[in-house]
Amino acid sequence: MENGVNKIAAERTPRKKQRIPERLSQTDWIMAARDALISGGVHAVKVDLISSRLKITRGSFYWHFKSRAELLGALLELWESQNTKPFEEVAQGADMDAVQKFADMVRLWLEEKDFDPAFDSAVRDWARSDPSVAKRIASIDTLRMSLLEKVFREMGYEDKEAMVRARVTYYHQIGYYALDVHESKKRRRELLPYYIEILMGSRGSSQKALQLL
Repeated sequence: MENGVNKIAAERTPRKKQRIPERLSQTDWIMAARDALISGGVHAVKVDLISSRLKITRGSFYWHFKSRAELLGALLELWESQNTKPFEEVAQGADMDAVQKFADMVRLWLEEKDFDPAFDSAVRDWARSDPSVAKRIASIDTLRMSLLEKVFREMGYEDKEAMVRARVTYYHQIGYYALDVHESKKRRRELLPYYIEILMGSRGSSQKALQLL
């Protein structure tokens, strides 16, 4: 009898709603991993820590990934796509001249909407302890610089000068993040004409680029 009463009482007791694992998508997990990487480094990208933050059980994770290594791989793929694809789209634009392309690339860095510098810096920190990630970064850096080099060649610069200008432009911007420089958007725009003139050189129309920005 007592067991029956307990059963009835249990049935009448309101149950807390639990989040069904399927409701968290694979993208949810990848974005949570991204946030963890940015805030705490790769050591914070752990199933237990992320599931605790999301207030769900570990079981949800295994609906989408076989292992933490698979999640880390997906995180790298997100970084490559999110922080490089916008530059590829600009460089490959068939209806834009070189000055427009350069201005659009600068805008990506300046506005920090389609390009996420915090994500970029977090992946570079991760690479210091993981040679395979360092290799991926080197490959992406080479790709990004080749896109800039292509734009400078379209401005009329010879191959070697286009390569050097691309490197200077890229190293300058990555160095800005690596040194953790803090400037307001207003200050960055005040200095922008000087950067543009120096980086574009005599063959680029710096005034046109500034008007486009």
